[in-house]
Amino acid sequence: MHMFYEITRKGLKPSIVTYSTMIQGLFRVGRCGDAHKLFDEMPAQGLIPNECTYRIILDGLCNNHQVEEALSLFHLVGDSKLNSDIVVYTILIEGASKCGKLDIARALFHDLVVKGLQPNVRTYTVMINGFCGEGLLREAKHLFLQMDESGCPPNNVTYNVLLQGYLKNHNYNDVEMLLHEMDGRGYSLDASTVSLFIDQIAAGSLDRSMLKLIGSLVPK
Repeated sequence: MHMFYEITRKGLKPSIVTYSTMIQGLFRVGRCGDAHKLFDEMPAQGLIPNECTYRIILDGLCNNHQVEEALSLFHLVGDSKLNSDIVVYTILIEGASKCGKLDIARALFHDLVVKGLQPNVRTYTVMINGFCGEGLLREAKHLFLQMDESGCPPNNVTYNVLLQGYLKNHNYNDVEMLLHEMDGRGYSLDASTVSLFIDQIAAGSLDRSMLKLIGSLVPK
């Protein structure tokens, strides 16, 4: 903040990038009020927030559990490029899911499909993670299967997210099948998923015979 205000004291003018960077930093340390103040200050400096600035603000609000405010800003901007930006939709869907507002996340996901926007692999993965977090494994699996049909195949992260959802909710029906699919695609298990598998095997929930398959999917 000291360096930011030193810019104007030296007769220099902060740019949109300067403001956006500063706003992002303030949100990251939870100083939402100061971030808002800088955002509101931009027009007085002759600066119009761009898409990157809006992404930063929406992400900052969501990460600080202010999803309703993020949605209000999103709707306030109206039918601008912001409302046809898949990255913005993904930010809002993830924010709503993390705050336990799955109905909002689901509505946003439906909205982007209605608008003819193609969800990317991250959007799908975020929505699948939201379903898993609420124990809605049928919906998560349906969306997972829909990815290939939509020409957006699941990536390594998507598989790990779905596997973790299955394990945390003690649903083991498709676990082995997913592991074989991952092996066929050359994907690997991340540390969190491996830890869940070890815990479930130790608890007797999963057969120890799966250890070999799990071991083959651990990065060397």
